[in-house]
Amino acid sequence: MQTTWNLAAGMGAAALLAALSAPAVALQITLPPDDAALEVSTMPGYQKALQNCTACHSAQYMQTQPASSQAWWSAEVQKMKKVYGAPISDADMEAIAAYMYAIYGSGQMADKVNAPNARPAGQDKK
Repeated sequence: MQTTWNLAAGMGAAALLAALSAPAVALQITLPPDDAALEVSTMPGYQKALQNCTACHSAQYMQTQPASSQAWWSAEVQKMKKVYGAPISDADMEAIAAYMYAIYGSGQMADKVNAPNARPAGQDKK
């Protein structure tokens, strides 16, 4: 019995050694272009969002947030500063929230970004 176990262990070790000594093959991965950008605006919050929000978030991430109220965007900006330590000045917080609500609050930008996956109204995902 001991001989059988040693033989099996030796064969397993040999197989493992053979697998580990095989040359690694580099994979080439092509990612889709990241051409999403915040909606250009003359609102002061646009420049402030570029300076602050895009340091951590992609434009696409911000664009695809669900339709939300001004109060929700204000709370999100406050959370980014107070909970996550974003270096946003108190003076800039409301300007960012106002811009995000004006441009993305209605959900129209999310609809535009997600158009290929959109469903007709009233047809929720099952």
